[in-house]
Amino acid sequence: APFKAPSTSKPSTNETIAAPLITTSPTTSPSKSPTTEEPTVSLEPTVSPTKQSLLTTGHAAYDTQDVHFYLISDDLYVRQEWKKQFGKLSNSRARFMIHVGSATPISEDCPEEAYSRTETSLSFSPVRAFSLPGNNDYPNCPDSSLAWKHYSDHLMNVNKKYWSDTSRYQVKRDPERPENFAFIFRRTLFVGLNMVSNEGEDETATRLEQNLQWVYDNAEPHEDNIDVIFLTGHGRLRDLPTFRDAIIEKKKNEWKDKMVVYARRANQSKLFTDVENSKNFHELTIGRGYPFTGVHLDMTSADAPRVGYRYIDGSPTPDVK
Repeated sequence: APFKAPSTSKPSTNETIAAPLITTSPTTSPSKSPTTEEPTVSLEPTVSPTKQSLLTTGHAAYDTQDVHFYLISDDLYVRQEWKKQFGKLSNSRARFMIHVGSATPISEDCPEEAYSRTETSLSFSPVRAFSLPGNNDYPNCPDSSLAWKHYSDHLMNVNKKYWSDTSRYQVKRDPERPENFAFIFRRTLFVGLNMVSNEGEDETATRLEQNLQWVYDNAEPHEDNIDVIFLTGHGRLRDLPTFRDAIIEKKKNEWKDKMVVYARRANQSKLFTDVENSKNFHELTIGRGYPFTGVHLDMTSADAPRVGYRYIDGSPTPDVK
């Protein structure tokens, strides 16, 4: 089954850019340590002998052009302000938005209204929106199974509800974990993952194994035609070291010529370059609520690929050197 109930400030108009091969590692890192011992996850994928693609790619899958999109996190309250802010994006070059959770404030104990509220807010977006689960969307809830149902009903497939179909990129869902998705757009593989970081050890180990397999299954058949692997989720890599280490191992070998980015929820948007001294593997944190974070993947310059970000209202972004 795709889900098993658990046992229980202002942001420069200038983008912050990570060069493809940066020699300095970040001087800061997320501050909290994980609250539970991390389970062991195999670093080796179970590869299908045929490596058959799980993706049906859109007509822009392998175009060599820059990529623009938005990332957003946390609960979005339905009010005129959200409609106004999303309205400012109507002339953007962005093609989609990814919400990396949490849709509900933990103080509310996960009522269905909170999920519906965030869904309605996302529906104002002029570009297709995807939503991933966060810690407050089910594992932190008093009744995690009921909370999962609310997330599934309102947000898991929100990308299908309010926007017309597009042939630019075609989205596939993980048959094992339908909250996970993947698509290829302009030589970038985008993968959405359930990366909550406070589940029980057994559940976490199984889920991370499935997440890694989903990434591998979608990357391997297209390795000659993609330059960037862009992963999105909720939890910190520091809290999920077995997943992080598996990606680093891939980066050293099969993906050594690619840029890999993992984007996740945080208090503010920052770019941490060369994670664990792994060249061209970056962690991008996404600040809560408004202003949204606009992301630019430079696919065409002499130094491509590179990743840059900015707050859409032009306020300063904190740089991590």
